[in-house]
Amino acid sequence: MDTMIPGDASVGPSAATAPRLTFRVPPAFFELPVYETEEQVGQALIELAQDVYPQGTPELWFQYAATQLPVVAQMMEAGVSYAGFCLLDLDGRRSTATVTATLLESVPDGQKMTASSVAAELAGLGERSQVETVWLTAGEAAVRFTADITTLPAELTDSGRPEEVEVGKIAVFLPLRREAELALFELSTPCMQDWDLYSDLFFNLVNTVELNEGEDQAQVPLPQQPEHLPQTGPTAPADPAGGAEAPLQTKSVRDVFG
Repeated sequence: MDTMIPGDASVGPSAATAPRLTFRVPPAFFELPVYETEEQVGQALIELAQDVYPQGTPELWFQYAATQLPVVAQMMEAGVSYAGFCLLDLDGRRSTATVTATLLESVPDGQKMTASSVAAELAGLGERSQVETVWLTAGEAAVRFTADITTLPAELTDSGRPEEVEVGKIAVFLPLRREAELALFELSTPCMQDWDLYSDLFFNLVNTVELNEGEDQAQVPLPQQPEHLPQTGPTAPADPAGGAEAPLQTKSVRDVFG
């Protein structure tokens, strides 16, 4: 299914002229309604709860929607254009991960940034993280790996109680060539034992990113990609030319920044 989701209106005039950006989302992902209006979000979350828990009760669906409502509201306020999550059963063990996509201004004064300059800025923040650059199909991007401690909601734990867990995160900052903007893709998972699965999946996803700049595309030279893609973090990004297979087959295309 092809879906178009507008970029953050707060970005200003550049949002209307930004290149169309598409990527493929694994069909196992449920989509959070960050594109709905505030009045529609509650009902959309009830419908999502029914998809996630088809054997559930109205009470469970309402409780789930109430739990997710502040999360979705926070994402909408931050300008998230796409948000999806998966709930997998891996040999009887539940596993989950979340993926988001956001359009950002690179810097307040509109100065265009490169992957290297973004990586240098991220590395200078002093956080406990690993920062590097990587070549994707759509061009060079900055990548940041971090790990935080957070409280996992009761409905996502095997014990049925809130639990503090380590959450692994990957953020990919892809500068757009014609505008002073960045496409930000983020993955987070509290299931660190499945880190390899999700990091492989995520790099397969961001390697499906395509930019379509319309009539002006021929006037903008594509960045030259090295013959050998570098390794990134605990796993290597998928090489599309090598026919690498994602852990979950990617099918549906999302047009998020039209």
